[in-house]
Amino acid sequence: MPHRCVLVLACLWALAGCAGSLDNPDRFGDGGSNLTGFVCPSLGKPAKAEVILKKCVSGCHSASVHVSGLDLESPDAGARLVDVSTTACPPRHRVDHVDGGTLEELITQVNPTCTSSMPPGGGLTNGEITCIIEWTRNLAAGGQE
Repeated sequence: MPHRCVLVLACLWALAGCAGSLDNPDRFGDGGSNLTGFVCPSLGKPAKAEVILKKCVSGCHSASVHVSGLDLESPDAGARLVDVSTTACPPRHRVDHVDGGTLEELITQVNPTCTSSMPPGGGLTNGEITCIIEWTRNLAAGGQE
């Protein structure tokens, strides 16, 4: 019987383990503490995970397929959006501080001044449109993705 207690205690000690440490913690960014990114005030949901990836990335603006040269899937989308000229409507910006840029126009207007409305065929709710606008304005102000 004493051998079983020792064995059980040894197993419990082994299972408890130690978290240890990383040799290169910088390789892991913030360690996953920010899994949501910018949360849209209008929806109370993370903009990129709940709207951008579901409505804009699938089929059109992914890392592998970037229609109009726009990848919204990869990190740092703001660098590819804010104050960047569009390929479809130059010299206008995709997102800017003045009027929201072409992205805002393309998701809010049925007949935008250049190219066609996004996403093709519609499909955004008013809440999703508001969320995308909040997200892009946040990016234009230097906020988190």
